[in-house]
Amino acid sequence: MPRGIRRKGGKCSKRDNADDKKDYALYEINKDNAKLWEYYKKQGIIPEAEWDAFVESLKTELPTAFRIQGCHRELDAFVAMMKTRFFSQIDETEKDVHVPKQLPWLDSAFQTKMPRAAVRSHPILNQLHNFLVTEGEIGNVSRQEAVSMIPPLLLDVQPHHKVIDMCAAPGSKTMQLIEMMHADSDNPDGIVVANDADNSRCYLLVRQALKRMPAPSCVVINEDASVLPVMKDSSGNTLFFDRVLCDVICSGDGTFRKNIELWKSWTPQAGLGLHRLQVGIARRSLEILAVGGLMVYSTCSLNPIEDEAVLAELLRHFDGTVELMDVSDKLPELKRSPGISEWKVMDRDMLEFSSYDEVPGRLKRPIQKTMFPPTKEEAEKFHLERSFRVLPHAQDTGGFFVAVLTKTAHLHPKTSANGDEETAVVKPPAAKKRRMQGYQEDPFVFLAKEDERFKDITNYYGINSAFPAENLLSRTKESDQKRTLYFVNSAVRNFLQQNQDRVKVINAGVKMFGRTETKFNDCKFRLAQDGLKIILPYLEKRVVEISPDEMNKIMRGDGGNPYYPREKLQCDKALGDLQSGSVVLRATRGNVTKSICAWIGQMSVSPYISKEERIHVVRMLAFDTTDLEEEMSSKRKQKAEKGRKDRAKAQEANSASEESQDSQEATEDSQGATESTNGSEAEAKNEEVKEASEEEKEAPKEDAVTEKSQPEVMEH
Repeated sequence: MPRGIRRKGGKCSKRDNADDKKDYALYEINKDNAKLWEYYKKQGIIPEAEWDAFVESLKTELPTAFRIQGCHRELDAFVAMMKTRFFSQIDETEKDVHVPKQLPWLDSAFQTKMPRAAVRSHPILNQLHNFLVTEGEIGNVSRQEAVSMIPPLLLDVQPHHKVIDMCAAPGSKTMQLIEMMHADSDNPDGIVVANDADNSRCYLLVRQALKRMPAPSCVVINEDASVLPVMKDSSGNTLFFDRVLCDVICSGDGTFRKNIELWKSWTPQAGLGLHRLQVGIARRSLEILAVGGLMVYSTCSLNPIEDEAVLAELLRHFDGTVELMDVSDKLPELKRSPGISEWKVMDRDMLEFSSYDEVPGRLKRPIQKTMFPPTKEEAEKFHLERSFRVLPHAQDTGGFFVAVLTKTAHLHPKTSANGDEETAVVKPPAAKKRRMQGYQEDPFVFLAKEDERFKDITNYYGINSAFPAENLLSRTKESDQKRTLYFVNSAVRNFLQQNQDRVKVINAGVKMFGRTETKFNDCKFRLAQDGLKIILPYLEKRVVEISPDEMNKIMRGDGGNPYYPREKLQCDKALGDLQSGSVVLRATRGNVTKSICAWIGQMSVSPYISKEERIHVVRMLAFDTTDLEEEMSSKRKQKAEKGRKDRAKAQEANSASEESQDSQEATEDSQGATESTNGSEAEAKNEEVKEASEEEKEAPKEDAVTEKSQPEVMEH
């Protein structure tokens, strides 16, 4: 079946069957691009013996890959359950059906040769698909391209590190960084700053990362990475980061297997146009890197103009204070190709230039001097071979480029009067005055120690004095409007106090308490599931142990009613002494313990968690979830269908309005013509206009982007 492009708008083409109304149009794609083959033949990146395998791999669809949350407290039990319940049910004897296999270089990640579309639609894999969707919604699983997982793994993030992701959206790599920081603690000492220049993508980042994996250690900011403002640490000094992820915007020619539109649009100009921006972002990333720290530079492009040329310019600029690290011993099962020190520079018409002096004046701006290979002396010093590419055919993945750099000294250190070197003062390049994007964000206001609200919360839930209450905040200065209290760790608190007026902060904090209006309890704030893992060790009241069977009943509700009658529960005696209100229920089976926020009334108990979390709890306590997942899947399909119909109606209404306006204008033109023509001619013209309008109304309309037709957000 030919692959197709889903059109987002514009006029519909005429179709043979006028009744065939769809929300997208399919066009056959010719997976061939003469300039692409010529360009990479000349670059010599792919060995001659592997050329045919390289070309063939680019023309096949990308396999499906997904990763299990690295800091999952029950990771082994989760993986074992997944293999038993889902992988074992897949029949590989059927054509084109493949069981997911662990990636050889990452045990918590899996890949199947089947593309995403096949996993979604194949009957045998339907349960696996439902599982991935449900667990993905709550962050236990991330559907992420295999090569995209590499950069964070090479940063060796520790719980105390200060980390920044310079171009973070949509957020899969950011999640990996958070997971690595939280590997041993739900409340680590470090911080992950997730930045993106695009305001709308910052909110996508919040949705993809923080909403799916609430973390007290992460803050999302909205700044141009190439001119990132100076930030301050808790002492008011320049803030430097121990780890920097610089996964820059690129031409994406390593993604042909999933972005098929590239077959029509790719030219060498794509890399030429991004080189300067990539250098700017990477240079600023190294400026804010601490001495002894690590930075990963990565792209989903195989183009040396976007890869080694950027590295060469960085090493040239930092003049011995930065060096490439040899990471050939890291991820030993990952097949890679070493970086190169010689490459070709070509314009969009494939005209080759051996030096910058050969570039004609009209091309001096698009073709930069920094795009050319280093001299022989520079090449010996730079060691560009320490960077590497992952070629698509090597392990059936996308294409990727990665380099790890370390900083041995600041380029321009500030010295004291006696000549001792002090902390460097690093200022960003001059930036144009930025236009206001998005909303004016609410301030982050930390809770005062004497706040009466927290005193009530402390007494009600028995929170012991070790809990760091100074890290609770709200997003409003109006004390009577504080409906939600968020929690951050101390590193994020210090960052916000020092920098929320220096950079645009979009989001930070884990929801810990939500205000509830009821006259039946003494505390106006209920516990939130997002922050439960953090505060649970400090709770001395309102935590009730129940059996797995009782937990299963409460998660499922009573005949479609989410409120389960207390009289049907054996644990009602344990609940009997508690006042109505928020409570923590905890159940254990084997080595798996699940804790959830719930609400107890006089007659019933109700879980205060999402439907996806309910399914997860039931599944991890070893109960069958088939009926729950089928119900969820059915609701998702109904929602998608309703969305399609609503968008179709809106599209038709817009089209009808445009056609009415066109018809009116045409009628006005015809009326003017009656002054010089007889009435019959004018009547005929009006009739033609009317008929044309009716034909347009009857023609099938192009639907707006729908849940199925919109392009999925994919990480590099």
